[in-house]
Amino acid sequence: MSGKASRDKGNRADVKFLVDRGFNAKRVLLSGSAAGPYLGDLALHILDATRVLEVKADAKGFKQLYGWLVDRDILIVRSDRSEPLVVLPLKLATQIAAKAGAT
Repeated sequence: MSGKASRDKGNRADVKFLVDRGFNAKRVLLSGSAAGPYLGDLALHILDATRVLEVKADAKGFKQLYGWLVDRDILIVRSDRSEPLVVLPLKLATQIAAKAGAT
């Protein structure tokens, strides 16, 4: 997928969803590899700080994560000697963020 097509797909998949629910989500200009390893795809203000979000979308990817979430609300995954990660549906994440005062 070309850079523009990938960017457009990301805008459809994440920014619109958040903005439609009242969040002040902003696409980070020159995000991803063009801007270096420390910049993400989105900026979102949550818990009195601007959080940097990385967004990944893949037509066939992440099937195992979705499988583990069947009949579950939240998934915690951890690699050896790494900090645990939380995986949850974006709809639930936005509900939690709204309660936390995201703008």
